[in-house]
Amino acid sequence: MNMSSQTVARIPVVDFSKADCLKPGTSSWLSARKDVCRALEELGCFMAILPSKVPPELHKTIFNAFDELFNFPVDTPDNPLRAGYVTSCSGQNTFGIINGTNPQETQEFTHLFWPNGNDQFRETADLYAKVMAEIDEAVTRMVFENYGVEKYHDDHFRSTFYYLRLIKYEVPKKLGVDVGLRSHTDKTFSSILHQNHVTGLEINTKTNEWVVFDPLPSSVIFMAGDVFQVWSNDRVRPCRHRVTLKENEVRYSFGLFSLHKGVIHVPDELLDKDHPLRYKPFNHLEFLRAQKDLSETEYAAKAYCAI
Repeated sequence: MNMSSQTVARIPVVDFSKADCLKPGTSSWLSARKDVCRALEELGCFMAILPSKVPPELHKTIFNAFDELFNFPVDTPDNPLRAGYVTSCSGQNTFGIINGTNPQETQEFTHLFWPNGNDQFRETADLYAKVMAEIDEAVTRMVFENYGVEKYHDDHFRSTFYYLRLIKYEVPKKLGVDVGLRSHTDKTFSSILHQNHVTGLEINTKTNEWVVFDPLPSSVIFMAGDVFQVWSNDRVRPCRHRVTLKENEVRYSFGLFSLHKGVIHVPDELLDKDHPLRYKPFNHLEFLRAQKDLSETEYAAKAYCAI
């Protein structure tokens, strides 16, 4: 059975564990490119099977470390972790690592929790971040190729950096509510999430149905953000999603969020009589600073820079 043609609860699946799937120009690459672009245009997301260099046992390794991580007493005066720690009223607690694909940043973060070192956590986090960034680079290259603007991809990727977030959702019985995160689209170019066994992420379809994402342990979900929509002049659909907590277990996830250092503008090649220019150029980081609540606003980029 061809994994790339399957759907899991109507969410497309692309298998990046196949040989040569991440090598441009191969038959596996071209097949995946077709599936990726169709999924991003129709739903704004897909489930990606991780490359085989991520052993299945690392899934347990990373989330077992989260138990210790989130039980660390961060909410104390002058604690250096407080700057990167956020508690939301919906019971979502997060740590953030800017430039999360840089092993030095992960090492410094790890040292704050484990002064004597925790090589297992650090190496696992580094591997996941590296592989997720490789998937992000491949997917964006596939889309650029598909639209005939691959000559811009290298410059685009050189201007990309990543924010790594480690996320905990409290047990809903403890919260008294089941809303972990209200309906929203991300203010990123793209977002890639890996989670534990506790479901909760729901994806909104074009027909306004909510589909529960029930991933395989060896997978991540790739979601297009508002900025991807702008760049594509509305060809790519930003993934509207929410988190609803129904299981009485702690839900853990971590995500790699791609941000752009420069100006986002629609390539001239994506403009024609059927696709007139819909967005003004804008600076991604200035756009982020302009948003009061990045996590729970829908289609903010359209409001920010639409013509």
